[in-house]
Amino acid sequence: MSAVDTRAEFMSELDDWYAQLFALRINTKAPTNPRFKQKFFTFVEDRCAEVDDWKIQDKVLADLFAEYLDYLAEW
Repeated sequence: MSAVDTRAEFMSELDDWYAQLFALRINTKAPTNPRFKQKFFTFVEDRCAEVDDWKIQDKVLADLFAEYLDYLAEW
């Protein structure tokens, strides 16, 4: 039996959620600057590490996305 790479699985699920956010929920193209996605993923990883919870939950990710936008607005 092979070992499961939990980080890779987490990132894959996060990537799916991110794609669905733009394509299905807000019905627009995702930002073209790859740094936006990279920074959002880092933001989510940091928050998950703070609470030591790596489960992908739709409501939590939606809240984190709103928090991330607030974070960007502070710049």
